[in-house]
Amino acid sequence: MTQDRCRGCRDLIPDEMLKFRLAESVFIDTTLKWGYEEVRTPVLEYLHLFTSTGTLTPGMLGQVYSFLDWDGWSGERVVMRPDGTIPIARLFIDNLTDRDVARLFYVINIFRFENDPLINRERWQCGAELIGGNSPLADAELLRMGLEVLELLGLNVRVSISHSGVIQAILAQLEPNSEVRHHIFDQILDGNQAVLSELKDKHPGLMAGLELLLNVTGASAEYLANIKSLFTYSDELKNAADSFGNTLDMLDSLGVAYDIDLASGRGFEYYTGIIFHFTVEGKAVGGGGRYDNLIGLMGGERRPAAGYALYLDEIMNHIDVSEYSLDEPDRFLINFAPGDEAQAFSVATDLRDADYTAEIKMGDPNVQEYDWVLNITDEGLLILSDTETDEEFEFDSIDELIEMLGGEASEE
Repeated sequence: MTQDRCRGCRDLIPDEMLKFRLAESVFIDTTLKWGYEEVRTPVLEYLHLFTSTGTLTPGMLGQVYSFLDWDGWSGERVVMRPDGTIPIARLFIDNLTDRDVARLFYVINIFRFENDPLINRERWQCGAELIGGNSPLADAELLRMGLEVLELLGLNVRVSISHSGVIQAILAQLEPNSEVRHHIFDQILDGNQAVLSELKDKHPGLMAGLELLLNVTGASAEYLANIKSLFTYSDELKNAADSFGNTLDMLDSLGVAYDIDLASGRGFEYYTGIIFHFTVEGKAVGGGGRYDNLIGLMGGERRPAAGYALYLDEIMNHIDVSEYSLDEPDRFLINFAPGDEAQAFSVATDLRDADYTAEIKMGDPNVQEYDWVLNITDEGLLILSDTETDEEFEFDSIDELIEMLGGEASEE
């Protein structure tokens, strides 16, 4: 008989946790080397954090887990965090505004309601946020760092890049009504490009140009040239295209390969500049972008900012653990007679202090899963068996055993 777990949530069994910890440790090691500091935010946040600033598109907002946190007579609606960046922006406003530049990273789970049973509702992600950084340089740093993590994990990554400012500047030429334009932009970010068909009758020429840009990928030079030739080059579009071009030039100078794919710019409404996605074998494994208005919209002093998240659940599907040489300590199984529990625990503690793994025998374990079996005799002797060769060694004390193995015995 089995017990069903909550729909959309997952268990992580030992083999999966090995991949999870591998990806997490590579991410943490890499971000620490790039000068980032770890932070953690609560699972629950107030709903207004995600609604009052228009930080989520209507499609995303419809996916949040929301309920009333009943506190006496004045309950407040809360959500299980659907995103990592907005809580980090709140954390920055609450705690770190004295910093000119804040480099922060996190490993968290997020929650989004999904009707598709094949899509997880609980997802794990690790992310990095650079608040206060110069735009093209910060964009390039974040993208290059995320790419480095994925490459260290042995993944063959494709990078696609879009730009929120370019999309919005082009839409401004199609639809003068800002409210309607806002709705169209939300629909594009939610992946509903069909909404663009409503504009075809009004602006067939411009729509043909926009659809061309949305449907064709390219490299920097010809793609930006298309923007200039297909649309009226307004100040808004010029500024957005210049910002896009500056970041692309920076990536070119760093040797980062990418495809410009304007249609890949879906996601969160708070993005204001470059948006990038990482894919492996057609599956999204991460993404991020620039959100210069978010902190100001949430009540903080306006700061330029950008960040990305890597999707651990999908990354785990692409990790081949056999390709990694995991530095695991020798593993001991400690066998003893009834009444010798205290000595068994003492011996196990000494082995752990010497950086070995030691388990007290329970049940009927497979000894071949251990490097050594240590039997404690009635006379207090220690009989050590090599599970690979069946060779045995006898010791009067645990210090002698550890010294023979080349470890350092505890001084106590």
